[in-house]
Amino acid sequence: MDAVDQVIVGLLKSDGRLPHREIARLSGISRSVVAARMHRLLTSGEVVVRGVVHPAVLGRSSLAHVGVAVSGRADVVAERVAERSDVPFVSLTAGPYAVVAELRTGSPRDIDEALAAIRLLPGVRALDTLPYAEVIRDVVGPTGAVATTVDATDVALLRALQDDGRASYVELAAVVGLSPAGVRRRVVRLLEAQVVRVGALVRQSGDDPQVALGIGIRLGGGHEEVVAALLGLPAVSFLARTWGRFDAVATLRTFTPGALLEALDAVRSLDGVADVESWSHLRFVKETYAAPALQP
Repeated sequence: MDAVDQVIVGLLKSDGRLPHREIARLSGISRSVVAARMHRLLTSGEVVVRGVVHPAVLGRSSLAHVGVAVSGRADVVAERVAERSDVPFVSLTAGPYAVVAELRTGSPRDIDEALAAIRLLPGVRALDTLPYAEVIRDVVGPTGAVATTVDATDVALLRALQDDGRASYVELAAVVGLSPAGVRRRVVRLLEAQVVRVGALVRQSGDDPQVALGIGIRLGGGHEEVVAALLGLPAVSFLARTWGRFDAVATLRTFTPGALLEALDAVRSLDGVADVESWSHLRFVKETYAAPALQP
């Protein structure tokens, strides 16, 4: 990606349903260039725009970060962990653990059962688990409280947005049997209520220029000021408060190693940050926040 692509992707991360004309207005790039760039990025699979449903709506309010120590080939273990439907994210890393994963389940008991099953996988030596106290910024999905309930029509819309976050209101109307205006009202309500968020996700395969770093943060005092400062850093794509050996876990993503180093130094320099440990994401084996519960 060049600088123009990065600007477009940055806007799509904030709102994946922005029309071409609005992206052109906000970026100062011509509409024709925006359309051509977006077509290339989306058709290549380098960028996907997806609607991600709030975990609480799906009955998956218990989440945890899991470091996996392995014997033998880490990629084989990572692929086995990635087969689980309650694991939306798996990465091969350079750091304390060869594999890092995330669990999203319905209860602490489900977390416990999932960990027991992962421990039994061939090649797994040990697990290090950090339950999430609160997800403050998700890679794509919404955070915070959910302010509405959903019916069968909403679920059908969520399923369609999960498949294609940029589907037009006309296309969505054909799926659920409503008028485009009626669909628009429902989609706006679901977005405003934090039931779903539509955003861009850049595929990180290890062969592209994007670089990513996981960090564990220990705090020297209260977390409110540090969290606010972390949210102000553009490189922070994920942030959660955790229980355990870290007070918070975050992911930094940039397009150059230099920018990544600057972001890491910015985190270390924040008032209230006592210590930072990091691990490099070498290849994302799985990063899909599609919910099996929404599958037809």
